[in-house]
Amino acid sequence: MGDNESSRDEIPDGLNKGTSGSDGPISTHLNRPISRWISPRVVDWPLTPDHWSYVSAASVIAGAGAFALGAPRLGAVLVHAGSVLDGVDGEVARLQQNASAQGALLDVTLDRSTDVALLGGLAVAAGDQRLDWMLALAAANGIVTAGVVKERVGHEGEEVARLQRKETSGNTFDEVLGYMNRDGRLFAVTLFGLINQPRLALLWLAVTSNWRLARRLNSARALLRGRPEEQTDLPIDTPA
Repeated sequence: MGDNESSRDEIPDGLNKGTSGSDGPISTHLNRPISRWISPRVVDWPLTPDHWSYVSAASVIAGAGAFALGAPRLGAVLVHAGSVLDGVDGEVARLQQNASAQGALLDVTLDRSTDVALLGGLAVAAGDQRLDWMLALAAANGIVTAGVVKERVGHEGEEVARLQRKETSGNTFDEVLGYMNRDGRLFAVTLFGLINQPRLALLWLAVTSNWRLARRLNSARALLRGRPEEQTDLPIDTPA
């Protein structure tokens, strides 16, 4: 194998961290080793990094559909496959040396969209009762709003990985939040799906995502507190 081919197959160590922060334990020890094996083998396929983002999203959406149709174990497998493939787009982009801000934007948009779709699939699988949809709504609030807080911190020029460390450095339960980034959430859904407990999955996601939101908001405010006013770019009375 020539030097050029060898270097093309080597994924930079920096891929252990994304632009949105550090990998969690599930990604570091389970998903990332698999995606780092896959990426060099598909880098020359006629698929762009954006295509891999769509493939990952399609797998999670198919998993949501499987849950809704009463096939929780199939749904669990598809969701986990989508979680693993979620790392391939960025790795392929770096191997091809064409990582871009628009690709990162597409990735995070698809992540949030598929998160919400998965919650809907779980609600139907759990029994399609009012309680199930309330749990799904609560989980969606925690997941989406925590993402908004993280993006705001990054926009203010703070290191997102620092925020993630701060929000998980409290008591023992706070340390569990390190497992509740997206890879951890999807892995939890996978485990609950394998034992056919979609309502427990919703309950777990509702509780942990909103606890993470509360810790993240508190940690973010602590990071930003005391910054000179001219360093901030906060909108005032700006409609959504």
